[in-house]
Amino acid sequence: MMMQARAEAPPPTVFVLEIDGQPILAFRAATLRQARELGKEDWLQEDLKRMTIGHRPLWDGKSLIRVRRAKPAEEVYYIDAKTENAAGDLPLVYLVQRDDEMDTAGSVTRGSFPPRR
Repeated sequence: MMMQARAEAPPPTVFVLEIDGQPILAFRAATLRQARELGKEDWLQEDLKRMTIGHRPLWDGKSLIRVRRAKPAEEVYYIDAKTENAAGDLPLVYLVQRDDEMDTAGSVTRGSFPPRR
């Protein structure tokens, strides 16, 4: 009796979430439909409103959130960053430098004297 080979699911694809045309974060999903669902998640939208870049929220609560397939360079960036910081079931790799990252990356802590880096 001959056994049929079981088709394996293709590896998840890397997608990019954009706000007003600016790539914000990269993540993996099995399908475009799944990827689009992430952009509708309340927890992510709240995080995007809370996080800032240049002291402005990443998302204002109104701008269009769009998901697309990652460009080759974005996919490489995602894979490198994910490997470096492997944690969690759904690693999100931000493609922008958020203000909270700048504070931990050696910038001056406001209100301290002498300034600490």
